Amino acid sequence: MARIRVTPKWIKILDNLEPFYKETGEFRFRSRISSESGEGFSHETRFPEEGHYSLSDKPGWNYVTLNKTLYEGEVGENLVVELFGEEIDILSPNDELDHYRREFNGPVDDWAGLHEPADEGSDDPEAMTNWRISYTVDKI
Repeated sequence: MARIRVTPKWIKILDNLEPFYKETGEFRFRSRISSESGEGFSHETRFPEEGHYSLSDKPGWNYVTLNKTLYEGEVGENLVVELFGEEIDILSPNDELDHYRREFNGPVDDWAGLHEPADEGSDDPEAMTNWRISYTVDKI
């Protein structure tokens, strides 16, 4: 077992899922960090804890810095990072962002580090169609 910390660095919105006349969308996110190895666990976090982030899809207004710990604890040789995002609507159902899911297997040293768009080429899992995520898995 190894002790790790999962920390998102930033989120970038590519589509605010709003009509052209509305500059920003109201976004909130949820994470599920889990493992099936060893004792197994599942830990969920909502961010922001209250309210929402007001974000546009225009450069300079579409980015939020997070640096918030989503999970800190022990893990074996399996880790699953899932992120769910939604744009909040009042008069209609909320718009869901692309679901992010990444499973790591093997020794922690093999997958600990920074995970962000474009660090693995054109099929990078952190580069979804309507948003981007950057996070670290640190061995502590």
